[in-house]
Amino acid sequence: MLTGFGAGALLCGVTLAGALVDGLGRGGPGLVLGASLVAGSVLAVALVNARRVRLVLPMPPLAYAVAAAVAGLLGDTGSARGGVGLATAVSRWLSAGFVAMATATLLVAAVAIVRATTAR
Repeated sequence: MLTGFGAGALLCGVTLAGALVDGLGRGGPGLVLGASLVAGSVLAVALVNARRVRLVLPMPPLAYAVAAAVAGLLGDTGSARGGVGLATAVSRWLSAGFVAMATATLLVAAVAIVRATTAR
């Protein structure tokens, strides 16, 4: 079983791996990043200690925000010129991952509820 820190490290590691694949291969955040976020979130909540499962709930959107910035800065540097261009690009990268963030968070919540009810 993982600690809360271990679950966060697992989630961030899997998500950043997807960000690197997307950023270096496709040119910005995309499907690989979203899929790795969902997979990392489910793995983290499944492997974390049952008492610490609530710590994983806020992690998917935070991990995606960092990973989307990494993928975008690696692969989509043309649109991130200047302050306004960077702000616009970051908001586009984050909004493109809304479905992945929502899916990951809902799956984490569902697994947390199942683990909490079956542990009693």
